[in-house]
Amino acid sequence: MGWWWVPLMLVLAPWLPGNPGIQAGGPGLWQRVALASWLPGVHPCLLCFGPPIQRAQLCHDITGAPLSDPRHQHCLEALVQAAVPLASVSVGSGQHEALRDIIMDALHFLEKQKDMKPFEVSLQEAVNTIWVKLSQLEEAPACIPPCGYQPAARIFQCAACRLVDCQFPLDCPVQDMWAHADEAITLHCDVPFATPPNVPITWMFAKDLRTQDLALFEELQESEEGPLSLTLQDPTPGTMACHLGVLSEPLVRKYFYLNVSQGSVEADQGLQAQFSAVLHWSHSRTPLHHKALLGLALGSIALVLLLV
Repeated sequence: MGWWWVPLMLVLAPWLPGNPGIQAGGPGLWQRVALASWLPGVHPCLLCFGPPIQRAQLCHDITGAPLSDPRHQHCLEALVQAAVPLASVSVGSGQHEALRDIIMDALHFLEKQKDMKPFEVSLQEAVNTIWVKLSQLEEAPACIPPCGYQPAARIFQCAACRLVDCQFPLDCPVQDMWAHADEAITLHCDVPFATPPNVPITWMFAKDLRTQDLALFEELQESEEGPLSLTLQDPTPGTMACHLGVLSEPLVRKYFYLNVSQGSVEADQGLQAQFSAVLHWSHSRTPLHHKALLGLALGSIALVLLLV
């Protein structure tokens, strides 16, 4: 993570404004260029924080030696090795400035300790302090599938030196909803991740179609701040959609396909009542074959009594 930018800045230093090394034949220019092929896995993340000049001067200030001196090379190698475990660090987007401060504090610590402790000891203390401070940062919320732009879960990846969002589409899968033609149905546009307060919502409808093609929808209702539900008194077959967020910056779009049956709720309730009555009647009656056996037994007893 933070330490690998030091050798890279030493490579770039000759091209910085005001640096005499940019002049043709300037001392150390080709030594610095050759260093670029030596650097193992120098990562763009190392350019994320702080002024480049400070990085370029770090090993020089610590060792007091020129670039070609073995002590300078040892400083660069130690910094690169110290960076290896930190390369995969990522933090929530809101912690980006805190991460920058942690890295800058570690570099300042190394500069202050250069005449007080061996470099290796100061370097290990700086790395240990970085880990302690990183453990105290608040973690970003996890991305929640399957859809939606989730700004609270955005992270800053030091390896990529940029903010990274959840890799989900804005459009959620179509949900099937079942209702009768004379039955009210309520659709909910809530989502399982955090959203900004007072987010606007737009409801749309595509009659007789199961679709996510926005060109086929007609806008029904727009509200500046919710509510996140809509009740339909007489649903019609087709796809309802809700758009959460302003139209130019949507957070999520949810789709509901309305499967509407033409039978009424009352008719279904009457049919259910008849079905329950039939079940009750069948359980309360004696089975037919039992009644036949009982009649045969009674007839046999009567015949015996007559013969006696």
